Amino acid sequence: MSGVVVSEKRSGVRWITINRPERKNALDRETILALRDHVVASREDAETRVVVLTGTGKAFCSGADLRSGQSEKSPAHEDLLEDGFNDTIRAMWNLPKPVIAAVDGVAAGFGCSLALAADVRLASSISQFALLFVKRGLTVDGGASYFLPRIAGLRGMEMALTGDMVHADDALRMGLVSRVIAEAEFHDQVTAYAERLAKNAPLALAAIKASIQKALTSNLDDMLTWEMKEQRRVSKSADFREGVAAFLEKREPVYKGK
Repeated sequence: MSGVVVSEKRSGVRWITINRPERKNALDRETILALRDHVVASREDAETRVVVLTGTGKAFCSGADLRSGQSEKSPAHEDLLEDGFNDTIRAMWNLPKPVIAAVDGVAAGFGCSLALAADVRLASSISQFALLFVKRGLTVDGGASYFLPRIAGLRGMEMALTGDMVHADDALRMGLVSRVIAEAEFHDQVTAYAERLAKNAPLALAAIKASIQKALTSNLDDMLTWEMKEQRRVSKSADFREGVAAFLEKREPVYKGK
């Protein structure tokens, strides 16, 4: 595996892997910009139906690389926060395809924010999560203040205030992750999960993701109207006709995203 971020596609799933195991997949300038570009590129690739974000070795991502020599007071650093770190989060959020964070090991600092920004988080039994910012004299970033209370409620406040590690089982109890998987089975089970999602209708997946995001800042009446509009739109698709035909013919549907 070569490159600080590696992207490969299998069975409709694009695996985007942060590949700096010697630095626990910490993000320097080159790495965060490459990560952003791979997520953005996934948008226009019709063959990519699901994105899995993960890391090489026994770390998901340990956050920003504090040894990269980039001064936090410099204008260049602020530009990187906006164009690199923030734009990566925006790209994940705006991607009309499910994003799965496959966390096998440590997700710390911005690495934890990165996991929180995914649509689904799957954790291995050895994974740990930490918003370490406060221990470096910093506030949270990477959208953590937006995602954390929406995922874990105010239970996430302690996590941010202490900066302490949250182990996989506690993360599951808090609702930070959807499931915890034995380390030895992690890759196989994540693969099966992602490929199962990738078999679903792409237009429906995009509409569901957009609807749930919109619901975070909408009332019930607005959402009922929105859902009706979206249902009318997707019900005109070839994928809907295929889904009905497959049900009647007792076979698996083959969706084309049209």
